[in-house]
Amino acid sequence: MLIGVDHGNKQIKTVHCSPFVSGLQQSITKPFGQSLQYRGNYYTLSNERIPFRKDKTEDDRFFVLTLIAIAEELEARQIGKQELYNIQLPVGLPPAHFGAQAKKFTDYFKRDGIV
Repeated sequence: MLIGVDHGNKQIKTVHCSPFVSGLQQSITKPFGQSLQYRGNYYTLSNERIPFRKDKTEDDRFFVLTLIAIAEELEARQIGKQELYNIQLPVGLPPAHFGAQAKKFTDYFKRDGIV
């Protein structure tokens, strides 16, 4: 299954979902409402965006935002819940950053075979 995600510094976008702010709240306890659990932490979307980053691979925040985008895209497509999905994730970079960051950005999403 192909799910394209636009990793903007201001918003994250997919084809079938409304854009959402590139902002996260992290918690060790499960928060009220929708959240994503990843590596022992819970994440919820925030309206306070992450400060501009030329290199989005510096920490896990854009990875987690991508997982949320994938989950929302699956929900928008009305795809039933199951344990694993084989998802192809086309990602891109601005032309000015492509040469220097393409491999690092690709490897960022291939970690542990999760996505």
